[in-house]
Amino acid sequence: MTVKQNNAAIEVLEGRQLLSGTPWGAQAKLIGQDLVATQFPQLTGAGETIAIIDSGVDYNHPSLGGGWGKKVVGGWDFQSNDANPMSDSYAHGTGTAAMAAADPYNFKGLHYSGIAPGVKIVALRESNSNQVAAAFKWVIANKKKYNIVAVNFTDFSGWNKSATASIRASLATLESMGVYASAPSGNSGSTYVSSYGAEAEVGSVSTRSDSISGFTNRGAGLDFLTPSDKITLPYYDVGSKKAIYTDAGYGTSFAAPQIAGAAALLRQINPGFSNAQITSILTKSAVQKYDSKTKRSYPRLNLYGAVRMAYQQAGKKIPPAISSGAPAPTPAPAPKPTPAPAPKPTPKPAPKPTPKPAGGVTASTAITIGNNTVIQVEDFKAGGEGVAYHDTEAKNLGGNNYRPGTGVDIVGINDQSSTRAVGVTKAGEWLKYDVKVATAGTYNIEFRVASKGAGGQFHLEVDGKNVTGTMTVRNTGNWKAYASLLKTGVNLSAGNHALRLVFDKIGTGGGTGDFNLMRFVKTGAPPKAPAKPAVSSRYKIVNLAPGAATTIQAENFDLGANGVAYKDMSGINEGGQYRKTSVDIAKTLDAGGGYDLESVKAGEWLNYSVNVTKTGTFNIDTRVATSFSGGSFHLEIDGKNVTGSLKFINTGNFERWATVRKSGVKIAAGKHTIKLVIDSSGGHKVAANVNWIKFS
Repeated sequence: MTVKQNNAAIEVLEGRQLLSGTPWGAQAKLIGQDLVATQFPQLTGAGETIAIIDSGVDYNHPSLGGGWGKKVVGGWDFQSNDANPMSDSYAHGTGTAAMAAADPYNFKGLHYSGIAPGVKIVALRESNSNQVAAAFKWVIANKKKYNIVAVNFTDFSGWNKSATASIRASLATLESMGVYASAPSGNSGSTYVSSYGAEAEVGSVSTRSDSISGFTNRGAGLDFLTPSDKITLPYYDVGSKKAIYTDAGYGTSFAAPQIAGAAALLRQINPGFSNAQITSILTKSAVQKYDSKTKRSYPRLNLYGAVRMAYQQAGKKIPPAISSGAPAPTPAPAPKPTPAPAPKPTPKPAPKPTPKPAGGVTASTAITIGNNTVIQVEDFKAGGEGVAYHDTEAKNLGGNNYRPGTGVDIVGINDQSSTRAVGVTKAGEWLKYDVKVATAGTYNIEFRVASKGAGGQFHLEVDGKNVTGTMTVRNTGNWKAYASLLKTGVNLSAGNHALRLVFDKIGTGGGTGDFNLMRFVKTGAPPKAPAKPAVSSRYKIVNLAPGAATTIQAENFDLGANGVAYKDMSGINEGGQYRKTSVDIAKTLDAGGGYDLESVKAGEWLNYSVNVTKTGTFNIDTRVATSFSGGSFHLEIDGKNVTGSLKFINTGNFERWATVRKSGVKIAAGKHTIKLVIDSSGGHKVAANVNWIKFS
């Protein structure tokens, strides 16, 4: 979540009064919120409450009630352990509450409203996972008192194992109570979405282009999209301690509460709707948005379509569209015909100058790539935000005015005869270039990059295909000290292409890097080296013998890369323990302690190398724990499924353990590879935790 504050030109409305004739803002029009307000004026969420688990809420904000007990009717501060959940040190929660429930307001000549402006809010202030877990328990205890129908939450500190189990259990309880939960998918632009369980994970589209925002985490776990890229919303200035409005908010944090608000409206239409029915309505009525990065389509909220579908599924008549209510004009008497004057020759209009395209100095023409061609990074194509480039700040923060009218941050430099570069780059930003490749062939691509800090990542796409893979920026010691990063062996076909330079991750210096140029050098086709088979090697020696009980700890899988020794869907060790791989490993509370595999998912697998000293028949026990039903797995020996499908036992908790047995598995003497394969997930997206595999 990021917000640029703007204190200028604020128009505060009394209550929910509209200024006559004020047009709706673009973010509302994109999802049909303006049509809902016109045709269904009584549909506001009145009588319902949404819980906002976040950094607190400015309940004195004029668009959030203007005082305690008006719109914000209850809550708790789990940071200070008191009953005052004021958003006085971090305004984030004020923004999320506003996107769900703000009273109508006008700002800079446009009209806006929360999705469900009639709901009440309970504000639960928190700053870490443990406090989120406590806030969920508060929601469960107070659901009936406040008629809480939806909850939106943000976990600022990431996954904490003990808190995770509590949050998952609470989400399951709220699911059974008919409380709809939503949460942001995240802003790192990755292709993996973490989830606690039953909540809807929500990402962002650009209000201008209706395309998926570059910063949005997307993948199999992304449930919905809403407009949350440079949007207008009520906010709070922690410096001046004043209620403000901003028109530069962006982030998936402000996407998620729109789904909570939509759920409240659908539940007002029919309180008997289950969470699954609400999800179905929101999905079926949505506009599908295709993402070339993940090759998937995701449902973007269509509020007007969802409301109409909800009326139909509830068996209710859809109210007719509201007319203006103005009386029909009295027809004027027909005037007597006036003789027509002789026509005068129509003067030819003066030719209008051809307008210059927005967002650039001159119109973009395709850059020809020959045998040795340099493209200055600041010479991206002409066009506006979301079309030719995406920048997360509306202003040029670089100080060089080479590209007036764009938000791209141009900096002054002195490197290889270049005087300008693109700096202050953030995850999710990108730049486009139209090129024409003169001759098909293999090219080396050099990137000149500076960074005071390591770890920034980027990639280059050609016609939507990532041709470089992830490129990691080195620490050059200074933002003015440039060094070369080289990608060899990129095949380019002749003709016109669209290049996109994408900034994926910020480094330790606070940005991805400062980018001077890209140099394309045509090379001869590199000789093909004989492919070496990808292999894994044993991590610890395990000898198995018939009649002797031998335990393989699940975390002691073979050495090797992701996809070779194991397969992990997230690409990072979300447990953060024991080994520097992307497998999720955490400390276990099972008897004996040690570590376990945390939250394994469908499609993941791990290899273990063993030596069987004598041919024999074994019983195989797998130690598992999960609060979900429906997950399954199997074990392979040298690629052959020897157990058939085995079910993960729902133990009611991710730290309450049970053993799944497969008896009578014959294994020949010699060296073998045991493979643990996760076939299906349970609950929302997670199968189970796994501690060990025992052969006896």
